[in-house]
Amino acid sequence: MQDLQEKLISGFQTVETALNGQAQTPIHVIRKQALKRFAELGFPTIRHEEWKYTNLMSVVKQDYVLGLQTAPNLTKTDIEPFLMPDVEANVLVFVNGTYSADLSTIISDKGVEVMPLSEAFKKKTATVEKHFAQYAAWQNDAMLALNTAFALNGAYIEVAKGAVIEEPFHLLYVNDSRKQSTFAPARNLVIVGANAEATIVESVHTLVSGANVGLTNLVSELVLADNAKLSHYKVQNDVEQSHFVGAIHAHQEATSVLNTVVVTLSGGVVRNNLNAVLAGKAADTHFYGLYLVNGKTLVDNHTLADHAVAHCTSNELYKGIMDDKATGVFNGKIMVRPDAQKTLAYQSNRNILLSPNATVNTKPQLEIFADDVKCSHGCTSGQLDDESLFYLRARGLDKEQARALLLYAFAGEITEKIELEPLRERLESIIAERLHQELL
Repeated sequence: MQDLQEKLISGFQTVETALNGQAQTPIHVIRKQALKRFAELGFPTIRHEEWKYTNLMSVVKQDYVLGLQTAPNLTKTDIEPFLMPDVEANVLVFVNGTYSADLSTIISDKGVEVMPLSEAFKKKTATVEKHFAQYAAWQNDAMLALNTAFALNGAYIEVAKGAVIEEPFHLLYVNDSRKQSTFAPARNLVIVGANAEATIVESVHTLVSGANVGLTNLVSELVLADNAKLSHYKVQNDVEQSHFVGAIHAHQEATSVLNTVVVTLSGGVVRNNLNAVLAGKAADTHFYGLYLVNGKTLVDNHTLADHAVAHCTSNELYKGIMDDKATGVFNGKIMVRPDAQKTLAYQSNRNILLSPNATVNTKPQLEIFADDVKCSHGCTSGQLDDESLFYLRARGLDKEQARALLLYAFAGEITEKIELEPLRERLESIIAERLHQELL
């Protein structure tokens, strides 16, 4: 079996030959630099502090084929279970990292430009060059460098100044690993103009057969201009043979508002990085996350709220419910830089362990270099509250019903932050069913 790192480097050279004139562009210069850096760094191991609790070695030892070199043939029937049936949305479908026009539906035609990133490289060259790889710093992050090297396709969304786009954008990524284990990279660039608003939903799904597995590497760069508002929801409800390493890197200008909700319900090894730089005065960012996992799923959430200027606010709440042999990891950092006076920053991580074999590793961090701030952080891990259980059972609920109700309420503090009602209701239904089954 060829080493995956060597195979990907070789695959890059094959892909590069198909770029023709684009191989000389500034964007491709960045790709080549990123590939060189990935070759130097190699895949991260548990010896790296940022990967201390997430061992990727068993994941990257699989014999993957590069998704960009495959030719899967999916139909609308194949992707139907992954759609949001009750939502009128712009749906952009990517199969093994490549845009599928036949499976996609774009309905918004005013105030927004939507296209695959591969097309934007040609039609929106100046804008892409201005923003691409400017916020997701790949120089010391191997998986980010790898994604940047293979940033050939993904979604490009540019919302015009003052536009309010009512229809959400559903970015649907399907890793088709039924014939062979597949590594599927993709890159998104989202630009929300001044006083504009938009909603984005990201979801990744894997089709597998036999002993095959899928590995998806997805990175989104989000750019919010003055007074822009973006709601970003990431839903992870994949099969056990799927692995995911992804990142969101946001850049916010003055008075912009970013609301993010990450919900992880299943998968193999799942790593989510979420970074936001509050670069404009009075910018506001909200990080919400829920991981409700069982089996042997490992979910690792790393977050960073980087306060670069004064009078900004960040609010973060991540909650976990672990059962069986599942593992949860939370590493959240608040960075307050010297010029970021009058910062308000709050962070909390709460976990419930339903099994003696479940584990959680949590590390909230504060790095403050300003003296006029209000910041707090904290974490809790434990079992369900006995007093609350007693209270519910005294009112006629049996033990399983009482536990399910408490857990549903615990999770609901996160799902209620999803303003897209059909998506929220669908997730609440899945969570309720999962909790009922786990407590039987």
